[in-house]
Amino acid sequence: MNSLRALNVGFGASRVAFGLIAGAFPEKMGRTWIGETAGTPQAQVILRALCGRDFAIGAGTIEGALRDDADTWLAVSALADLGDLTATLIARDELPSRSVKITSVLAGSAALGGIGLLILNQLAD
Repeated sequence: MNSLRALNVGFGASRVAFGLIAGAFPEKMGRTWIGETAGTPQAQVILRALCGRDFAIGAGTIEGALRDDADTWLAVSALADLGDLTATLIARDELPSRSVKITSVLAGSAALGGIGLLILNQLAD
């Protein structure tokens, strides 16, 4: 496996792992993002759905990477992360300050990682 393919697979695998772990413990993941509201059953429905989204995007990225065609999935991944970042910033006055900071760093870094891999893939073509 070449190194660029390995990076793409690893990126996808990290998203699958996040989806699985956060989906198994939605309240813990959610408290980091939205604070105490994460403990409600309603919030856990949404949090689990987002974890399913992350699992699916990660699995698609892995499948695409193994065919040397992960670009679409990397773009979807970056857009999802930018959506999370945007939603967090829009609601920042209603969220704990610490949550806004943590989510902004995590979502922003993940988006940049996906965009960076997308650029590397384009340069390698």
